[in-house]
Amino acid sequence: MEIITRDITSTNWITIVMLICLALLATARLANTVRFSEFLLLFNTNKYIFVHQKGSKLSTIFNGILMLVQVLSVSLLIYICFEVLNWQKETINMILFLKIATFYLVVLVCKMLVEKIVATIFSIEPIIEEYLFYKISYRNFMGMLLLPLHLVFFYTIKPTAIILFIILGLLLLSNLIMLFFIYRKNEKIILNNLFYFILYLCALEIAPYFILYKIII
Repeated sequence: MEIITRDITSTNWITIVMLICLALLATARLANTVRFSEFLLLFNTNKYIFVHQKGSKLSTIFNGILMLVQVLSVSLLIYICFEVLNWQKETINMILFLKIATFYLVVLVCKMLVEKIVATIFSIEPIIEEYLFYKISYRNFMGMLLLPLHLVFFYTIKPTAIILFIILGLLLLSNLIMLFFIYRKNEKIILNNLFYFILYLCALEIAPYFILYKIII
């Protein structure tokens, strides 16, 4: 009788990551129950943005916790893409996820620091602070929305390439819509500095994520 080996992919570390995300969300809720409730309604109303963007610092514990959830959640999605789309021929494991999460976090933090430096140089701190809060709040929310999908993809049904492309397309569309509204709000400033705005898009909105992809590959 010929022995047939059966490959079993361990999901223990994925379970730990998911539990960490849930624990972080619970911590955010305990830290500020009212603010967390407003955050959950972000796609229905802009109350969270209007109430908390003025004088709010991105370095607060509440924002830091939600950003960690975003990093872990988005990194899990990228990990799924590597696994399903065969972006890497090496064995898919926790090390790859840690690489993705680390690079994503570094890119995210460095990008914010550069934007703050640019704001200081051009004396537009209030505008950039409002812009960063708006953008990161919506991306934190989208990262949270990905968590139920991860539960389905890792423990029930493995996604196909088509499903992944649909999800990635919806995320891209959501980001474009979100950016459109904030750019429209600051239309006069953008039109008066169109050349610098184009440079900003290329250098800080497109290039960092392209570099992240190339580094991980």
